[in-house]
Amino acid sequence: MNKNNGQVEVFHRINKLKAKAGLAPHDNAQGVINPEKVKTAQDIIDKKEEEYPNEVKDILTKLSASWSDYKDALDDERTELLEKIYNYSNNIKDLTSMYKHDLMSHFGLSLRDFCEKIDLHKQEHHVIVQSHIDVMWVTYEEKLRSDKSEKAEELKKVVALAIEKYS
Repeated sequence: MNKNNGQVEVFHRINKLKAKAGLAPHDNAQGVINPEKVKTAQDIIDKKEEEYPNEVKDILTKLSASWSDYKDALDDERTELLEKIYNYSNNIKDLTSMYKHDLMSHFGLSLRDFCEKIDLHKQEHHVIVQSHIDVMWVTYEEKLRSDKSEKAEELKKVVALAIEKYS
């Protein structure tokens, strides 16, 4: 409040984003994204979908290798390996959600979230991680996309059972 009559004084800040876009500070113009640029960008993304199977397989292979290393590692090495597992599962979630592979995205997100609460010393938690990796490989090999199919529901039950039993 200012000293004049107890009224609130409002300070209008300069909109730096407008300045970067080349607009005057107090210009009320609304931004517009060129639809042609959006279409061009989407076409590039769509073309990359051809590489999807190889990319997912590569990430799943690295995820499985990191998990294998994790199980055999000493405690001081496990933190770094767990971070890799977290990152690989997050990469899978991001990549698969971009191309609407909802089931794989579901498992990637679930594993990533579980990595945040895993107890390095609980063998039971190892079962949960392994179940995630196993169903991800099944999802990949069976080329399952939707998380609504009968097979998808069965795979989700496998992970849910492991989490319920071993958490």
